[in-house]
Amino acid sequence: MKMIFVSGLKEIDRKTIVNLALQRSGYKEKFKYVDFDEAGNINEEMEGAKDMLSARKVMSDFYEGVERRVIKDLKEQMGNIIVNGYLSIYNPMFGYFLATPETFFQTFKPDVIVILEMESKDERVNEQQGINRYYATTYSSMCGSNLKIIRFREDRMMDAVKELGDLIKH
Repeated sequence: MKMIFVSGLKEIDRKTIVNLALQRSGYKEKFKYVDFDEAGNINEEMEGAKDMLSARKVMSDFYEGVERRVIKDLKEQMGNIIVNGYLSIYNPMFGYFLATPETFFQTFKPDVIVILEMESKDERVNEQQGINRYYATTYSSMCGSNLKIIRFREDRMMDAVKELGDLIKH
């Protein structure tokens, strides 16, 4: 069994990149695709949080739903899984929240953690990408996972698709 955890900012269309990489690699039938977004739109829910306590509750409920889904998928098939998830979530009022706690990584021990990053002049985007790198580095060293950073450019999306597809094949 192989598990790949793919993360990146909401500004990057991870779902399309992952699906195209699976198709073009020829491994679509060999991987179960799990998308955190199918557990709910965490970005919208976080924007609706009125205070820190409700923001933490949103994160806790979201993670529990994701964890149940991944556990269910693991029980249903002992094959390969690619998870499209978040490392951090930004809320303009409360700042950054850890989106996938360390218990997820300790439990599932992904083989590879992939971060899709983009160039940006937006300070908040760069700050969040730095936070994501910190979390990914911490989790990869804690779990023995490899860490792969794929640079994404909108005008060269297929480069990111190819790079992820090559990783899926190996």
